[in-house]
Amino acid sequence: MMLTRKATAVAFIALLSTTWAMVFVAQPEAQTTDEQKQALIGEWRGLWAGYQSGSPTLIIHEIDTAKAKARCTYTDVYSGEKKYPVLADFTPGPDPKLEFKLEGNELKFVLKKSILQGAFKGMRSGLYVNSAIKMEKYPKK
Repeated sequence: MMLTRKATAVAFIALLSTTWAMVFVAQPEAQTTDEQKQALIGEWRGLWAGYQSGSPTLIIHEIDTAKAKARCTYTDVYSGEKKYPVLADFTPGPDPKLEFKLEGNELKFVLKKSILQGAFKGMRSGLYVNSAIKMEKYPKK
């Protein structure tokens, strides 16, 4: 009976150690805030999915990490290519985020593996719309 408890304890500790090592090794190296800023700053284009199918542009001009804000210009394809200057909330991290409201609509963007993934929640042509977009940085390298 005593041998079984020791064997179980050793196996449990070995399992925890192995799991910890796998989690530690699997974590990607976090980018510095400056690297995140450089990855985000520039012109992004994509195509909204579903009902809101259109090709907007998001230009990220600068990011102030101290104030957690990003100065951007969003071009809305539904308003005759109208350009909106916006001050987005910036959240640094492994997947940095930008969030802003535009005429009562919510737009959220997350940078994952050099693709800016966006989400739109709001009204378009009198209908409530939830839409997604994947944007690429231009000019393409």
